[in-house]
Amino acid sequence: MKKTLLTGFMVAVSSFAAAINLVPYATLTGTEFITFENVPGGAPPGTNYNGIFESGNTAFAERFLGQTLGIDGIADVLSGSPIGLLALQVGTPGQNLNILDDGTGSNVLSGLGPEGFPSFDAIGVGAFALLFDFDQSEFGFRLVGADGGDAFISVFRRNGSLVDTITVSNLFDSFYGFSREGGLTDIAGISIYNNDGGGIGFDDLRHNVAGVPDQPIPEPGTIALLSLGLGALAFRRYV
Repeated sequence: MKKTLLTGFMVAVSSFAAAINLVPYATLTGTEFITFENVPGGAPPGTNYNGIFESGNTAFAERFLGQTLGIDGIADVLSGSPIGLLALQVGTPGQNLNILDDGTGSNVLSGLGPEGFPSFDAIGVGAFALLFDFDQSEFGFRLVGADGGDAFISVFRRNGSLVDTITVSNLFDSFYGFSREGGLTDIAGISIYNNDGGGIGFDDLRHNVAGVPDQPIPEPGTIALLSLGLGALAFRRYV
């Protein structure tokens, strides 16, 4: 992917309710950043991720459970709606997500298309979704490697209902910001796919409500032992 940082952008936004407004990235008030520097990347094709991974207390995968993945040429297309509470759905192995160096020593996220890792034709044309630890009222990102295509963004509440859909056209390397109408804090998840011929990567994801520190996930046996221990404590308390 080429990297050319430009200072402005031209966009077309499609939204019936204008629940999400496109705003200059510099006007976002959030101080929380996801830079993907805490996960392995490397020179293209980078590092392949076949499962859900976390960066900056936010989880990433291909799409949300309930969304349907389609194919348009060598690119992913998303349709449908999440089922119930937002939950991430991983893609087929080699067609989920990857992290790679953008050529400046900075890690970027990209979705992997149907050609599959490590094909360079897969990088940046796959769908991806992110699930915040806590609901947000704004978000933004730096786009890398774009070549004039379109990005299709869907924003969801935690219960899986749609906040808004946005089409951003004439993509090129720049910063994009999005703000919830009225400052409502109900942005829980975002899914994105694109038709950009050059494939696109994402970096410097910015948001305004902090998550929680990373916590190790206990093994199932540990969870069972913990439950037994808590049950014993509860029993002792009432006898």
